[in-house]
Amino acid sequence: APPTGPDSPASRSRPPSESLSAQKQKMSQTNLDTIPIKPNDITAEEMSEREFRMYIIKTIREANEEMKERMQALNDRTNQQLKEQIREARNHFNKELDILKKKKTTEIPEMKETINQVKNSIENITNRIEHLKDRTSDIEDKIFHLENKVDQTEKMVRNHEQNLQELWDKMKRPNLRIIGIEEEKQAKGMNNLFNEIISENFPNLKNEMENQVQEAYRTPNTQNYNRPTPRHIIMKIPNIQHKDRILKAVREKNQITFRGKPIRISADFSIQTLKARRAWNNIFQALKENGCQPRILYPAKLTFKFDDEIKSFHDKQKLKEFTKRKPALQNILNKIFHEEEMKNKEVISYCLREA
Repeated sequence: APPTGPDSPASRSRPPSESLSAQKQKMSQTNLDTIPIKPNDITAEEMSEREFRMYIIKTIREANEEMKERMQALNDRTNQQLKEQIREARNHFNKELDILKKKKTTEIPEMKETINQVKNSIENITNRIEHLKDRTSDIEDKIFHLENKVDQTEKMVRNHEQNLQELWDKMKRPNLRIIGIEEEKQAKGMNNLFNEIISENFPNLKNEMENQVQEAYRTPNTQNYNRPTPRHIIMKIPNIQHKDRILKAVREKNQITFRGKPIRISADFSIQTLKARRAWNNIFQALKENGCQPRILYPAKLTFKFDDEIKSFHDKQKLKEFTKRKPALQNILNKIFHEEEMKNKEVISYCLREA
């Protein structure tokens, strides 16, 4: 290696004021190609320091130039590959575009035809829907008119039934219904039977009511021997005032007997009226046990005393709504309403099973 240090020839040859950076700048400006350096022919020991440095710099420059050439070749090769890939992609895209264009030219008419068919189908369906709407509207109008006619018919039927019921009740107004007398007890005749009942229960009315029976018979006409209770006796009293006096005396006495056995005497009504009046039986009994003084007025209206007032109801639903506002009355009738509701549910479920 060439000698270095402050006493070396190179350090002695440069002026003291000259810096290392300035020397490097001068060396870079020197044309290194003109310097005849052949490291293969000479060794590093034979080179001077300046020649060695110039050799290193030249080697580095040659390496840089070779690197640049390789980078340029790599860039060229990469650009060429990219161009080929882009060209292939463009060709592929153009082919696909041509295929799509061909398909477009063949499929679009078919699609248009299909669309037209769908439009025609939609128009046909729309027309049918409009036609059905018109028919539905006509049917709804007919149903509305029929419902109105049915409502009117039902009202007429109810009115006729009510008129028939009132007419039948008027025909039965003079009648008394006697319940609980055994079949063999009428051997002496109905008139004598009535006189005996009056004498046993209402002695004060005996002179006025004697021989007041115009007609008497058992109902129904034929006797059912499988029936545990005797048939009712219908007695027609010609004087309606006498009939009303007997019914008033019956209400006042509460317990009527015939030869020591309890019987009942009530007014005679049509089957519809009796059915409506019997529907109040459980409620009537409960109110009676609680001192509400219940009564059933014609045709089937329940009246009773509550909170020092007389309340009257034609149907159970209104009575049920009234009891909801009166806790004391609700305690009396709640059990009866619940039992009746359960019976109605059982009847409905039975009807559904049979259907």
